[in-house]
Amino acid sequence: MIVTVVSEGTGAAKLALAEHLAALRGLAGRKVLLMDADSHPHARACGGGALPVAVRAVCGKSVQAELDNLGQRFQDIVVDADGRDSLGSRAALIAARVVVIPAGDLHGDVTRAARLAERIGNARLFNPGLRVVIVPDQVPGAERIRTTAVLQRTLPGAELASHPGVLYATVFGS
Repeated sequence: MIVTVVSEGTGAAKLALAEHLAALRGLAGRKVLLMDADSHPHARACGGGALPVAVRAVCGKSVQAELDNLGQRFQDIVVDADGRDSLGSRAALIAARVVVIPAGDLHGDVTRAARLAERIGNARLFNPGLRVVIVPDQVPGAERIRTTAVLQRTLPGAELASHPGVLYATVFGS
């Protein structure tokens, strides 16, 4: 299963969420790859290498080829996708079964939320079965609530994973 974690712009929540999902899946006994496909690579071994998760940095045009190649070697691939509209980000969205959006990385900016929703909507043209899971911002504020509302309104069928215990089950269905 390919899970893509994406936001608009840069943000620490995106990387942390990708690492968390990969680590939990690895601890569940799955053969997992954490793919850093961000234009600003920063992947590191989860837990200092103590967890059974491989890490690989991939950029731009090679994301699709790497997903095709590595998809046969790993049971799950969690992709930390580029925060901007790029070939790599598009490839990761189109290849994914589930896309996870850490709404906190949008910093309450509804314009960024709308751009991200458009990117995901475009990916759904090629991947109509793409599921969307939104991780709402835990910091209160009207603007931050509006970004989640924009995502829900513009991404039909998007699911909310309002707390960490629900996230794993929502993404992986277990």
